[in-house]
Formats: sequence, structure tokens, C-alpha cells
Amino acid sequence: MFRPDPAAQVARQFADALPDVDSRRLGTALRRSVRPAGVVAVSQGAQRLVLGLRGAPESSFEIASVTKPFTAALAFELAQQGLLDLDAPLPRQLRAFRGYPPHVTARALLTHTAGLPTHPLRATLGMLSDFHNPYGRLSAATVLASGRRWSGLARQQAGRLSYSNFGYGLLALALAEAAGEPYPVALQRWILTPLGLAETGFAPLTPLATPHGLLGSAKVSGFGGLIGAGGLYSTAADLLSFAEAHLSGRLRGWEKLSAVRVPAPLLGVTGGWFVTKWRREAVWWHDGVARGTRAALGFSPDTGRAAAVLIGSGVPFGGNHSGPASVLSELL
Repeated sequence: MFRPDPAAQVARQFADALPDVDSRRLGTALRRSVRPAGVVAVSQGAQRLVLGLRGAPESSFEIASVTKPFTAALAFELAQQGLLDLDAPLPRQLRAFRGYPPHVTARALLTHTAGLPTHPLRATLGMLSDFHNPYGRLSAATVLASGRRWSGLARQQAGRLSYSNFGYGLLALALAEAAGEPYPVALQRWILTPLGLAETGFAPLTPLATPHGLLGSAKVSGFGGLIGAGGLYSTAADLLSFAEAHLSGRLRGWEKLSAVRVPAPLLGVTGGWFVTKWRREAVWWHDGVARGTRAALGFSPDTGRAAAVLIGSGVPFGGNHSGPASVLSELL
């Protein structure tokens, strides 16, 4: 007898709920990407579907760079409260950023246009000593000092799109000073608690999905001094709620695209999100890669649909590197 195909079963359930979803295409994307286990979730209006694929739907996952939209949401909220000017030079607003060049603004850090590299050099070297926690030895003072040096060297690159975990690490430090409290506390106060995200935090708040990293490692990742770029854990249900808060208007500021030139197939970039036209409508999305898990979250303002994908393995040497984003594109 043939064993049931879990990917095909899950794909059919989504297609039954959302008639525009192609179950065969979605099943293929799930089969290629969701290994060894994961969770996929979709919501639209009053309809919500959270399904585990060989895994528990309520599991917590490291969401890695999907943390960035949360950091961006905090930046927009502090700006609305008058605690931070997104477009004024940070050295004119915050003591920790004195000595930085004037092109370093919160908006530039939000949109990866401050000219900073992906990682501080010390973090790149740190991967050699601790692959799972390359940022762990980076203190706030170290990150700020490194950012001051790099931003001075990067003046000519300012205004160009260059994806930077470094930049979001600096942004979290700026938000902490603007809020007058540590970044995790500010994120809890201004974003997580108001939105009722009780399963999202800087440690797993439901049973952790076992990471499956290279060579079979089950270690979690560490983001240390760059916690604003990738330190959160969450569940598929909480990620849907976060995306829905954008669609409902509870979160603001993400709508305006940056004027920066972007490579195809991107339509634009905004604080915390890339914008792409995957099927018919523009989709705001971000993905993330930890050492042993992957994640993606997106939503379409045109359809009011949101989707989240969580996968219990890191990027394989010879496998599908697009992973959760390829599943997301079939759902949105």
C-alpha cells in the first residue's frame, strides 16, 4: 500500500479553503522545502488555517531575520509617539550615535540603505570559533564602535540597497535609547503586548521545534549583539497575528516604499519588508535563516491574506535554498 503524502494532504486542505491556491504546485513546494518537519499557516478575513507538516502546529521556531519586521514595527511606533525622527540624522538625536556621519538615519537602517556591510568583521571571524553564535561576543559598545567606523567608510554606498544584519543590530540600539529601556523590553511594551503576541519572545514560549542544522546539529542560533536582526522565537499563529495587524491598520508606517532602486523581481523595499509581485498582487514579505530552522512571513494588502511558513531545518548544501519563500509565494 502507498503511504499518504503529507505534503499533498496539507496542500489539498489549503486549496479547499482557498480556491485560488493550486494544490499541485503547493504540494510540490512543500515536498521540496519542508523537511524534516514544519508548520504552514494562512489567514484571510475570518478564515485561519494553521497546519503542521510532520510537526506540531503550536511549536516555537527561531524566526531569524523575520525578527526585522518586528524591529521595524517598533521603530514606526516610537516615531508615531514622537520619541524618534526616522529621517533626521541619528547623531543629532541620540548620544550613542555621536560621531556617526549624517547619512545614518533610522530610515536608512530600516531600508538597508546606510551603506553598511552584512555583518561586522568581528562577527564574520566569530563564525570560525562558534558557528552557531557568531554575534555572541559583540557587546553594544562593540557594535556601536564598529558601526561608527564602517559608516564613515561607507559614505559613497549610502542610498544604495545593501542588505545588512549589522544595520538592524544598530537600529535596535537606537530604538533602545529612544525608548529609554532595553530593546527587548521596548519591543514587549510597544509591540508584543499590545498585539497579544504571547508566543513571541527572545526565548521559546511553547515547545521548541528541534532545529536540524548542518551535520545533524540540534543547536539553536545566537544573535547576541545583533539581536534586533534575528533574535526572536515565535509560532505560526503569532506570526499570522503580527501580519494581520498590518492589514487591519493597527500597525502603520510600513506602507510607504523607499525611493531606492531595487533589483528585479523586487518592486520595492520598506521598513522590515521586501515587496514583490508573486502572483497577481504586491506582497510584503521577509524570510529568515537560522542555523537549524527557516521561516517566512508575508501578506497582501490587496487580498487581505497573510501566510507564515516555518521549517525545522537550515539551508542544505545542495537543497532548495529559497525554501519557505517558495511556499509563501504559492499561498499569497
